[in-house]
Amino acid sequence: MKTKNYVIIGFCLFVLITALTNPGTEKHKEEVKLKMNAFLEKEMNKENTDQNDKWSKAGAVMGNTLAKSMINMMVDNIVSSSNYILFSTTNATIDGETKTIGFGLLGNVFLSNKIDEALKQ
Repeated sequence: MKTKNYVIIGFCLFVLITALTNPGTEKHKEEVKLKMNAFLEKEMNKENTDQNDKWSKAGAVMGNTLAKSMINMMVDNIVSSSNYILFSTTNATIDGETKTIGFGLLGNVFLSNKIDEALKQ
């Protein structure tokens, strides 16, 4: 076989693999939830270092649990994905405006720094 044939076969194999491993909407939502929950944990730990009594810590645990469930509901409502066969994009719709906040490729979802900026605000 000629080198040209190997290149064509390799390219077709790459296209097939990327199409088959393109992450779905649930994977995109799960990555956004993980990122937001990690941010919440970090912020809660900053606040909890100042609290020493057990009632404050119990309230913080309940607040953390409530916040996580609210994050999960919010992400389910505002995050979607667009499938372009070889890759997909993570989209967030807020106030009727849709923004791309990440992309998915080869079974992975990569989120942009826009989420970090928005969370800090």
